[in-house]
Amino acid sequence: MRPLVAAACLLLTSSAWAHHSYAMFDGSKTNSVSGTIAKLEWMNPHVFVWLYVPNAKAASGYDLYAFENGSPNVLTRVGWTAKSLTAGEKVTVEYWPLKDGRPGGHFLKATLPDGQVLFGAGGPNAAKGEGAEKGKLKQ
Repeated sequence: MRPLVAAACLLLTSSAWAHHSYAMFDGSKTNSVSGTIAKLEWMNPHVFVWLYVPNAKAASGYDLYAFENGSPNVLTRVGWTAKSLTAGEKVTVEYWPLKDGRPGGHFLKATLPDGQVLFGAGGPNAAKGEGAEKGKLKQ
């Protein structure tokens, strides 16, 4: 009986071991890019926002940026839905960049052409009140 209980306890804690930190993001600065939404990937454990950003030097004419965000559960609580951003929509995204220089980072906020602001959740400075903790959707 005891080995069975011990095995069950190990299985229940395994998901906590898999969660990563925000160490891959540079929390000392934010960057901003404007582009076109490629896709909103609304799934656990983290929502991803994919953005086409113009780049005349790229073979395709753009770079594809990936922005990690909070979980669907957390984002829903601050007003997001799976349709908050749609493919083809123009936005400006503010984010904490990846330390390794790849295009993208952790989503801080997006500003839509009509001025609406969507705040992200989590990130390297979330404990300081940046991101969704700052407030819900702004209009």
